[in-house]
Amino acid sequence: MPLINVGSAYRSITGPPMRFALRIYVPQQDLDAAYAPGIPRALDPFTAGVHELSEQLARLSDTSQPLLPPAREPLWTMPFSTAPAGSRRLPGPTGDFPVFHPTQRLRRSLRLFTAAENDDSAQLLPLLVPEKQVSDAAKATSRETFDPVYTRESAYVVPLAWFAAFAPEDHVTSYHSGHEVHRLIAPADTAARRVIQAAQTVEDAAQQASGGADEHDLPDEARQAAAFAQDLTRLGRWLGAFSAASVVSLDYGSIADRLQPDESPRDMADAVELLREGDLAAATAALRRIFMRWAPLAHLQQAN
Repeated sequence: MPLINVGSAYRSITGPPMRFALRIYVPQQDLDAAYAPGIPRALDPFTAGVHELSEQLARLSDTSQPLLPPAREPLWTMPFSTAPAGSRRLPGPTGDFPVFHPTQRLRRSLRLFTAAENDDSAQLLPLLVPEKQVSDAAKATSRETFDPVYTRESAYVVPLAWFAAFAPEDHVTSYHSGHEVHRLIAPADTAARRVIQAAQTVEDAAQQASGGADEHDLPDEARQAAAFAQDLTRLGRWLGAFSAASVVSLDYGSIADRLQPDESPRDMADAVELLREGDLAAATAALRRIFMRWAPLAHLQQAN
């Protein structure tokens, strides 16, 4: 449907009421040179998140402001030791170092507009944002190399594959102005290895469930497993593009924080291990626990 990309572009501008993110933080030497001037002014994730939300609300409430996100935003930063597994790698407190995350909100919005221009919805784009604003924004981001993308986002629900990147011990709780904030944080190479191994296990299970059937006659279980394996493979390749000195953080957001303690990483690890052992029924039950846990939030997407 042509309107899908336009709707995605609009949501990227305004921000959905429920958004989850996988954010990659890299060491200074891995940053695109375009971001170097922002390093001294980088903000911690909580402060940066408040800044981003305030900016979004200002654009929504003031029609005189540009509709697109700004070209230059503060970098997010944290110590590498924030990831529990990262802390265990360091020789001591003096061996710690900061890692940085560029949000790239404008760049990611423009990519959605480009996708919309490739189909019949292109003529609807001026209804969202004037063409000149889009053109000016493209010029403002032209200094970036456009590789890599440091963020993956999802509205209303955490994609199932994301949980394969984490283990229960990656859970990090922090406190800010009376708020309890929950995240999953792991070294990028560890997360990539977990996801790639899970992809292979799920792919093997899909082939076993297919029973040698033709691609067009696959049982539902085999078809679903194959699709999940593809999701995991794409995620693993993305994570694997970053150095071992990088970390990946799953940011839950204020509403999803109420789901804590979230047992989804444990359920995912159990499901993968059960698939490896050939117990499809028990693995399905473990995945179903994740679906049931997140169903109330997922249903909000259909709510008025």
